[in-house]
Amino acid sequence: MKSSLPHLLILILVLCVHNFPATAQKITGKWYGIGNVDILQNTNDYLCELILKQNGRTVTGEFNYYFRNGYFSNKLTGTYDDDARFFSVRFMPIMFYATINALDGIDCVMKGEYTLRISQAGTFLIGSFISDDLHKYTCAPIKVTFKKMPDDEPTLKEHLEELAQVPEDSLTAPEPEIPIQKITSYETERLVLKRSNKLIKILDVSDDSVRIDLYDNAEFDYDTISVFYNRKLVQLKQLLNTRTPISFYVKVDSVETNNDLVMFAENLGLIPPNAAIMIVTDKKHRYEVSLESNYSQNAAVRLRKIKLK
Repeated sequence: MKSSLPHLLILILVLCVHNFPATAQKITGKWYGIGNVDILQNTNDYLCELILKQNGRTVTGEFNYYFRNGYFSNKLTGTYDDDARFFSVRFMPIMFYATINALDGIDCVMKGEYTLRISQAGTFLIGSFISDDLHKYTCAPIKVTFKKMPDDEPTLKEHLEELAQVPEDSLTAPEPEIPIQKITSYETERLVLKRSNKLIKILDVSDDSVRIDLYDNAEFDYDTISVFYNRKLVQLKQLLNTRTPISFYVKVDSVETNNDLVMFAENLGLIPPNAAIMIVTDKKHRYEVSLESNYSQNAAVRLRKIKLK
């Protein structure tokens, strides 16, 4: 695993939960979630995966997770109660949240307690990993909302291996003079026209060119985007990162409608929608704008050139 893999940051999954139907539903399948440590201070989070197989009340499978700079895999056993819709995971080791280097850190022995729910957004296991009574004040609970994914979804390990193969040079900021017109993709250029544009903000800038930085919004979940400026493709299929931005420069026209930045979602990541923070900077201004895109709508920001008084 390359050391350049990003650390995970905090994202709370907000779900609108509805009553689960009366018919029993097995929890066999693949589940993804973000583990949030249940304490007041800021901590790194856990990118988590469950791969489950249910046979009657017995559940077996894997609990895999990425924390700080390490990937870990545990075999799990547990039980599922159809009537209570309750999934219990037996004690297993999970890396202590205050560990600095996950490759030589210490473990907390924790069990899982989860309830199956269905919402309009999908099927979820909602609950926490908790320690035993003796260590509950040392090993804080890890709250995870797992979302059920399609069977053909790549595993967490496959996602991480794909990220590790991304050349570091591809994450560095291009110099302003690089001709952005050389970037082409027929499929992306065709699909962007089929989605509506939602104008999020109009930003006043004073320079002839401005710097654009795009980060994943709070948490890394494999969001990939393309960016258009004045209907021209300027960034193609770039992975949003929480630490290293997608960076480029654009020239600002005196005609306001000629300065539209459009974020196109190439995917929805592990947790829809595709969300980013755009930072727009010139010598006198700095703006931060939250953007969300999906398969029906692009997010847009317009630059308006002004004269300084």
